[in-house]
Amino acid sequence: MLILLLISSYAVKLVVFQLFPNMSYADTTFQYLEQAHRLMYGRGLLPWEFVSGARPWLVPGLILPGMEAARALGGLAQAQIFGAAAMCSLVSLLVIPPAFLWGWRAAGSVGAVICGALAAYWFETVYYAGQPLQDTIATFLLVPGVYLAYPDGPATSFRRLVLAGFVMAAALAFRIQLGPIVLLVGLWVARLNIRAYAAFVLGGIWPLLFLGALDWATWGMPFQSIIKYVKYQSVAIGETGDGRFGFVPWYHYPGWILAYWSGAFVLIAGTALLAARRLPLLLAIPVFNLAVLETIAFKHPRYLYPGEPFVLVLAGIGGTWLALRLWENTVPRWRIAAGGLVFVAITSALLGGFGYFAATFALGRGTILATRAVNADPAACGLAIAPGSSWWLSGGNAYLNPDKGLYGITAADPEFKARSQAFNFILTTTELPGEPMEDFTGTDYSKVACYANGTRGPACLWKRPGTCVPDAAPPLKASLPEWLDEAKGR
Repeated sequence: MLILLLISSYAVKLVVFQLFPNMSYADTTFQYLEQAHRLMYGRGLLPWEFVSGARPWLVPGLILPGMEAARALGGLAQAQIFGAAAMCSLVSLLVIPPAFLWGWRAAGSVGAVICGALAAYWFETVYYAGQPLQDTIATFLLVPGVYLAYPDGPATSFRRLVLAGFVMAAALAFRIQLGPIVLLVGLWVARLNIRAYAAFVLGGIWPLLFLGALDWATWGMPFQSIIKYVKYQSVAIGETGDGRFGFVPWYHYPGWILAYWSGAFVLIAGTALLAARRLPLLLAIPVFNLAVLETIAFKHPRYLYPGEPFVLVLAGIGGTWLALRLWENTVPRWRIAAGGLVFVAITSALLGGFGYFAATFALGRGTILATRAVNADPAACGLAIAPGSSWWLSGGNAYLNPDKGLYGITAADPEFKARSQAFNFILTTTELPGEPMEDFTGTDYSKVACYANGTRGPACLWKRPGTCVPDAAPPLKASLPEWLDEAKGR
């Protein structure tokens, strides 16, 4: 059953990624896909994090083999993006065995199936599986680390705790912000046992030393990605401060939870609380994570995700207890398990496809479809983003076939006619619907099509006849914030 859950979960995640292309996070595109593309082809946009060295190369390095495999098989941009998603989805499967085993220990074979199904098919996990993000990849590692330390209460085996420390430290290497959760788990499990602390440290030191060595080799200083990140995010956050994107009141976190789970919230919360008496640490982790997040001004729903798998495990256990109490004497266990699996899959599909979260699956889709149209046109030789300052709404070089250049332009550019010889397609879009878009009417360009872009403005494609002169315009570059030390004087 566990093998079936793993295989089917992987298939579902890849199918959903292929059928519902989206570009919800600029981080996914420019901090990870674009940097892996830059490793492959030697060109790509540089966001401020990779100018200053405020991100480690772990995520680009993780997805690079999938992208290289796609390229080796003759695949271009679309196949390479799929290769990256295949790598991330493979890592996401690490969540399923711990959930399955927690369910087995607490509620037998039925609990194993239902908890495993929640880990395999829940809509948020399916969505995040294909997204190369530090937050989600770290969560995929955190869950098995916690299971090793807390299978049915605090573990006592020295060897097991060493391995738990190793896996949780690997999660920390990807996302240092999980430090409070890892500390909570360590204190909860070790308590006054010095030997347990020693085991955690003995296992945990190696992934962190690897991160330090990687930063040293790539940025020139051990742990630079952590130092620079803390420096800029704690005192600057220039592009998001002053009441702009991400700085929202405390009630947004509870609001997001209620909106995403909507009609299933009461059932999930009730069954999770019922099972928390058996595995209280699994409830303490999401509650503690929420409390920590509420102290930080910048808020985003994906930051809640590290606590979510633990809530779902508890909900699976509590739901199994209720189902067995109601039907164990009248319905065979295998039917209860099968019914629970189907219920989980249907509930997940309904919430993910028609609930508040559904918009996430469509965000940025128009930009991807427009870029694919450029890739598919044999006459296409270059693409410009208009305006170039909206580079972060594009797919960057990663979504564009490598034989085509990427540029930036505005209709008001006094050198428009000369510079537009570098490309024969222009992509226009806006962050919000209704915002004015660049208009190239009256130029050599005519509008080809506009694609729905989720909650963003439409992605419109303009085309002119003829070929390109690549040197007629400089390549598109990412703008850098004024507060960035490394950008001053450049």
